[in-house]
Order: sequence, then structure tokens, then C-alpha cells
Amino acid sequence: MELLPKRLMNDNRDSNYISVGKWMWIMFVTAIPLVGFIMMIVWCFTGDNESRKNYFRAIFAWFFLMILLLIAFYMLGNLPAISKAIQSHSHPQTTHSL
Repeated sequence: MELLPKRLMNDNRDSNYISVGKWMWIMFVTAIPLVGFIMMIVWCFTGDNESRKNYFRAIFAWFFLMILLLIAFYMLGNLPAISKAIQSHSHPQTTHSL
């Protein structure tokens, strides 16, 4: 008794189909430092497989979102120091000597 017809699980005519073995290879390559990052960029913008391109575009979207959040948290954490630096430059302390 088959739950899904075989044609739905493995359709080699579909250009967006990626087998488990290919996904394992893609994951292996992306785990290699620097080479993986370069290949992620390549796979993000090239090739006929829209599914793979969209996957890596989503990865980069999350990556850049996390970087923006880290920058925002860094700025919020340093807000008192930044505010103090701005005030010290805009209102310099004058010393009165007698």
C-alpha cells in the first residue's frame, strides 16, 4: 500500500527536484570553511534550480538579518557611552581657573 505515488516523490523531469544524495553533497560542501561560503553565493545566484537558489537566498536573508540585529544590540548596549561622547563634543567642559 503506497501512500504517495512514486511520481510525486521522485520526478526527474522536474528541474527543481533535488535528490537526498544531492542535498547531502550540498550540505557537505557548505560545511567547508570559505569554500562553502563561496559556493553558497554561487548557488544563490546561478543555476536553473529555483528551489536551491531560493533556499540559499533565504539563508543569506537570515544571515543579514542576524548581522543587523547584532549591530542594533551593540548600538543599544553602547547607547549611554555614545550619548556621553556626543554631549562631551557638543558641550565641552570649560575649566575656570582663578
